[in-house]
Amino acid sequence: MMNKPMQFKAGMIISALLAVLGIVCWILQLTQGLQLTHMNDYMTWGLYIIGFMLFTGITAGSLIFTSSAYLFPSMAEYKPYTRISAYVGAICGIVAAGLFIFVDIGNPERVWHIVTNAHLASPMFWDTVILTAYVIIGILFTRQLILVQEGKKEEKNLTVISWVAFIAGLMVMVTSFVFAMQVARPLWNNPVEPVSFLAAALVAAFSLLIILFVYLNQTGRIQISSEKLNKLSQLAGLFLLFELFVVIGEAAIGLYAGEGEEAIIIHWLVSGKGAPFFWVELAAIVVGLILLFQKSSKVSVMAGGASAAIFAIFMIKYNLLQAQLLNPLIPYGGPVGYNPAELGAYIPSLIEVGVSVGIVALGCLLVLIGLNRLDLGTGQKQSSVVTTQPENTVKGTV
Repeated sequence: MMNKPMQFKAGMIISALLAVLGIVCWILQLTQGLQLTHMNDYMTWGLYIIGFMLFTGITAGSLIFTSSAYLFPSMAEYKPYTRISAYVGAICGIVAAGLFIFVDIGNPERVWHIVTNAHLASPMFWDTVILTAYVIIGILFTRQLILVQEGKKEEKNLTVISWVAFIAGLMVMVTSFVFAMQVARPLWNNPVEPVSFLAAALVAAFSLLIILFVYLNQTGRIQISSEKLNKLSQLAGLFLLFELFVVIGEAAIGLYAGEGEEAIIIHWLVSGKGAPFFWVELAAIVVGLILLFQKSSKVSVMAGGASAAIFAIFMIKYNLLQAQLLNPLIPYGGPVGYNPAELGAYIPSLIEVGVSVGIVALGCLLVLIGLNRLDLGTGQKQSSVVTTQPENTVKGTV
């Protein structure tokens, strides 16, 4: 059996190799064009934008988790792990989110136009401001937490930065405005979208932290009890349950109406060409809820529930894009090839998958490097198994 240091090094090596694979795929896309992807005149946003939404949510949710430990007594038990969560949000999540936008641009050398030609009334500009704020707030928060750990700063001085980070995390709802304010997209033009984006962000962030904490506990980098992990699982499950209500509510309303712009989209999604994706999404939500709400000391159950929850959020975003983009109100003119009825569903190309895997791997690599270089998670290494002992006998030092 591989020892703990070797497990950690193996994670870094695998992440680095996958990141290199992603770079190779991106170079191919860059030199030959976006024609290597399966996006088209209808499906203008694909896997990259899904990744952007997912990791923006992880960043926001990580900031909310970190700040909550210093603002709400019920979350104070997670203080020993906040340096990890702040770093994940500030560096890894935002880097991945930014890279997903970067690779989605056909001519990335023109990315500076986002700043020079900024339109203050555009939701995309607001989103850019929020992401920039996440970088600044996340780095400052991580630094403050490190100073507290080193005894150079008092914990009571974290109140202001905690409130700033908490409010910034809630502002992930601004990301939804890019979709919700498009009146010609009935599935997106929905007042529930901002709240749904916030709930999805919390599910994704909490689930990722569960997986990370389990991994770090197994490799001896931290000690965390099953009670803490179960509580985090319960929180993720509650927000995932809200997402289930949103999904079922939208489907029920569309099916009941029978006719109309949104009804056509819902029928395509529930019983048309998008049906396999919808039912996979629903199954992932149910599996995630079942596993997250189980009070188990088995790390496989906890990590499995968290993984299913992240996949469920991924599928929710996946269907949010393809169901609307492949069913526009006014089809484009042209030959049959431009008829959305002939397009079927959206399946990412291998290049898209390769680039996306590379970006995620780079985020993982940054997490592991941070844990090594910044001493974010190194603590007592007495046990590599999640314990079921009472909380007052388990030290959660990081």
